[in-house]
Amino acid sequence: MEDFYAEIIGTGKDAIFLPAGGLPGVEGLNIAEHLKDDFRVHMMDLPGIGRSAGIAEKCTSKVMADWLKEYLDNQGIEKALLIGHSFGGGFAISFAHYYPERVTQLFLLDQGHKDFPRIPFHEFGPFALAFPILNWMVRLCRRPVLKILHPLFSNPHSEDVEKDIDRFCEAANLPKSNYIDHTFYTPCEVTIEGLNVMFGFYNLSLVSMVQKLAVPTTLYYASFQGVNKSEEARTIKAIDHLLKRRNSKLTIKRVDGGHYVHWNNDYVKNHIAEQSVLFH
Repeated sequence: MEDFYAEIIGTGKDAIFLPAGGLPGVEGLNIAEHLKDDFRVHMMDLPGIGRSAGIAEKCTSKVMADWLKEYLDNQGIEKALLIGHSFGGGFAISFAHYYPERVTQLFLLDQGHKDFPRIPFHEFGPFALAFPILNWMVRLCRRPVLKILHPLFSNPHSEDVEKDIDRFCEAANLPKSNYIDHTFYTPCEVTIEGLNVMFGFYNLSLVSMVQKLAVPTTLYYASFQGVNKSEEARTIKAIDHLLKRRNSKLTIKRVDGGHYVHWNNDYVKNHIAEQSVLFH
């Protein structure tokens, strides 16, 4: 396994795409193809989730920021445009928080307006009730506990990817596309170190960091209207809270539909392309 794995397309200034948890970097291919005439887009696998080596130490926001900083340093990239979706948005926010001088622009895809819930029913169902206890156990013992939990979270390559895609598109209220197919057909195993990173993400204070960001930031949030009533209500409350406390660097854009805002329609990729070219 490589220290860092990224698929790179395009030429020009550097842009980094960081995917959702459990998905490879090529989740951002539709955006990357839209930017490739002006940007060299690095679609990164997150540490321990896909083909990038994991993180064994306690995974704080600073550790996440330093992981991405090491990649930029290795690539000789002084400043980059960052695009982060969901879990990947946590890495992007952390990096922009600690190293704002290395970021030209930050685009967040349904991330940064809501902290990860302490009991994440939407993501894990009844199993979510155990999360606060599991989190405490991981903090206390780390690797021995992660080894026990790993089979519950590992994501081996499916024997029936087409059925997985059908179930995913139905649950996420998405039309099927070649980009979704390509993402699901790309192996993305979660290692023990990747699970360690997931528990680090669980403990991030994302909204607090977003409120303090000093870089130009655009947040595209999913409305969940017509998709999930409870999540729609939670989102309305979160956006209202953020609007009262946001700083002048933050622009907020609503995207109707569910969590995968860049796959809902063409708006997000078009808007990112417009804003990034204008800014540069």
